Amino acid sequence: MPASVVGRDAELAVIDDFLTGIPEGAAALVLEGEAGIGKTTLWRACVGVAEERGLCVLRAQPSESESVLSFSALGDLLDPVLDEALASLPEGQRSALTRALVLEDVDGPPPDAHVVGVALLNATRALAQTRAVLVALDDAQWLDAASASAVSYAMRRLRAERIGVLASRRATLESTLAIELRRTFDATRFRTLDVGPLDRDGLHQVVRQHLDTALPAPLLAEVHEASGGNPFYALEIVRMLKRSDAAVEAGQPLPVPESLHDLVHARLLALPPETRDVLLVAAALSHPTTGLVELVVGARSEEALRPALEADVVELHGDRIVFTHPLLAAGAYELARPERRAEVHARLADLVDDPEARGRHLAASTTVPNSGVATALVAAAERAHSRGAPRSAALLLERAAALTPQVDKRHVRQRVLDAATAHHEAGDTARARALLEADIATTAPGPERARALVLLARVRSYDDDLRGASALFEQAAAEAEPGSTVKAVAREGRAGTLFRLREQLAEAIELSSLAAEAATVLDVPSLLGEALATKAVSEAALGRPESADTVKRALALQSACADRPILRQPRFAAAVVQFWHGDLEGASSAYRDMAARAIELGDESSMPYVRVMLAQIECARGAFEAAVEQARAGVAIAEQAGQRTLLAYVLAVCAVAEAHLGRSGDASDNGSRALELSSETGGVPPWIFASWALGHLALASGDSAAALRHLEPVAIHHRREAIEEPGALPFLPDYIEALVESARSDDAESALERYQAAAEALGRPRGVAASHRCRGLLVAASEGVEAGLVELALAVELAAAGDMPFEHARALLGAGIAQRRAKQRSTARETLEEAAARFEQLGAVLWAERTRRELKRISGRAATPGALTPAELRVAALVAEGKTNKEVAAALFVSDRTVEGHLARIFGKLGIRHRTEVARALQTRGIASPNTGDAPVSAETSAP
Repeated sequence: MPASVVGRDAELAVIDDFLTGIPEGAAALVLEGEAGIGKTTLWRACVGVAEERGLCVLRAQPSESESVLSFSALGDLLDPVLDEALASLPEGQRSALTRALVLEDVDGPPPDAHVVGVALLNATRALAQTRAVLVALDDAQWLDAASASAVSYAMRRLRAERIGVLASRRATLESTLAIELRRTFDATRFRTLDVGPLDRDGLHQVVRQHLDTALPAPLLAEVHEASGGNPFYALEIVRMLKRSDAAVEAGQPLPVPESLHDLVHARLLALPPETRDVLLVAAALSHPTTGLVELVVGARSEEALRPALEADVVELHGDRIVFTHPLLAAGAYELARPERRAEVHARLADLVDDPEARGRHLAASTTVPNSGVATALVAAAERAHSRGAPRSAALLLERAAALTPQVDKRHVRQRVLDAATAHHEAGDTARARALLEADIATTAPGPERARALVLLARVRSYDDDLRGASALFEQAAAEAEPGSTVKAVAREGRAGTLFRLREQLAEAIELSSLAAEAATVLDVPSLLGEALATKAVSEAALGRPESADTVKRALALQSACADRPILRQPRFAAAVVQFWHGDLEGASSAYRDMAARAIELGDESSMPYVRVMLAQIECARGAFEAAVEQARAGVAIAEQAGQRTLLAYVLAVCAVAEAHLGRSGDASDNGSRALELSSETGGVPPWIFASWALGHLALASGDSAAALRHLEPVAIHHRREAIEEPGALPFLPDYIEALVESARSDDAESALERYQAAAEALGRPRGVAASHRCRGLLVAASEGVEAGLVELALAVELAAAGDMPFEHARALLGAGIAQRRAKQRSTARETLEEAAARFEQLGAVLWAERTRRELKRISGRAATPGALTPAELRVAALVAEGKTNKEVAAALFVSDRTVEGHLARIFGKLGIRHRTEVARALQTRGIASPNTGDAPVSAETSAP
């Protein structure tokens, strides 16, 4: 590592490890610390060593002024390898990338932001085929939104590629990229390096190296204390000491300014006025060059720049002027008179070619309304939006609204609404909401205000205030012009929020029907498809058979909605109904297709909901590990998108899967967090599933009273809202079982009667099987074991025939308990052993333990101590054949973790310590393999 970096041995060791590990697979390192602490020094050291080691280095050092431009940093990253990168891409991706980087100017729709991200991903992958790649971003907090989106998209998909990501971030400022990296990479491939203050020795070395000054120990201590160990602050203090000719010796008071702000100004004010003017022009530009600066200030720029170079305020990289620290650029701009800043921007607006850059300079060139400037800003915003940079467009539109003469109220308001829409599209719902609320407050009730109310309702819905959104949709519908599209959209929006709240579903059906009628008259097929989809899920939740026909009508309009987000396409709602109706395979296939399509569209905002539905389907299948994986993927995306309602939902479904697996700590943590979020956001599905998770966990642990505390409020809510669809009531069998165990037979009978009647009337096999199990438990507890056994036997048969592995195991457990109570000891033992084996195969450890406890209660001859369960025998036989854990898991359709758990128990029962001993142990004990009939497992089989 470079000897020029002093006082940072520990940090350099981390950097060395990071670079060494890149050839082994994708990795990320984020340098964090306060301004001036030395992040950039370490960043440059890492870049230099990477180049020495032959890595392909893609670097960018964005500044605050560049953060409003689109794809600025992306251009810097790819500049040194642009031809090579473009050559590796298919035509569509190459075209999107060249348009984003303004390498070609073609009319048409804006480049898809997703495609730009895909292009960057594939370009870096191609580069990594020949040599390891380092993507290095200094001051990542200033990364422009469009570049951040593209880089984040690409980096999220790295796995085994030889690509490292290095970023530095000012600790007090947020960086989307740093957050993405932390969430994307696992702990072994990601590290945050906190760049802290230097100790006295390190500070001494820095001062000696940069200023050729050796401070006496007492003064060094004072400088260290005053600077807090921040090398930039310390160097500024010592520079001020030297400029003021103060004696550099102990005992002298330090002329320390009150803030770094003053330090920066003091350093810049030491430069000649003409130099500061040149620096102003450079600071006003995103990519300042000596040629462009000279056009503004005249031929004297080269001579005027020299003092800044000598004072280490700026550096020259070819013809580009680079500030040595972002704070110096900000200070150079701030020190100039406002009038001079406006003059510089006006001149630059005439010189730059890019419409977006020209608009930014025009925006800063005046503070008084100017219709010409405002019009130019709108054009610049359109340009930014066409390049897939809604954040830049939003800021330009806001400025356009501010500079539009107030007499032109129509244009002012339109630009405000357009700015809000662009902010919302860019993900800044808070800013969009603020603009819309301000507009609504100053607009009289009526059709004009209704437009803003609908926009605000959409924002509030994404901003996780569902009840507020519902009220706004209702208000918009009341103020909108009768028969208008706005009124129909408002009605559909309120219907959708009512469904998400799982309340007033009859009203939701009526509202969506009215919206559908209006969409038909207005000939808006996309609105018609969305309204019918909302109507279908509301009908389905109430158990109305006509939902199937409504789904068909909605799906017929799918093509008209294909350009909408996945959540607003009819097929999403259709798959919900499909899942509730019991077609797990069809629903899973549909959602997996939607997930793939969402990736193609770059529609990551819909992905958490797709994941949460896939997780529910895996739970219904009994594939709880797969459900956890789906939910965790949804959690990561929801957190990244700031979707708090969906974050609560995926956490809650994750908790359900974890509860079924018996992971008490994880299920409790995720369930509690989901409940907290749902109470803040008004999300009802998260409350339902989190309550189910905690209730199921209690029930599996044998605490029916605790189970009822969680499940009863949810059951009461659904009964009050007349939700009858068994698929929408996955928690109800647990609720009924808890009632039975709590000896509340009348309440159990009441809940079961409605549930069973709906399941049988609607033809829901899962609901019917669960109903017979609950009926068997209730009858056995209240009327007699023999009568209960009849129902439980039917439940076992239905669950087995319907491919319901978890329901099958639950029915076996209930039947085994009833058989034990009926003194059918041998049969009970067989039934319970099968139940335990099935629970173990599913990974449902709490239910397996509960079943084992029931087995211990059976008197008479017990099973042979140390005997393998059927599930353990199947695993042991496959391991004896030489299969790896992954191969065993694939053969038995279980997770790797489940196989590991079985192996641990197998080793204990057989008295062995290694998998290579399994075959001989089975042979010695004469244990037959379920794969070979009665013949013992061959002892000659080897295992890896």
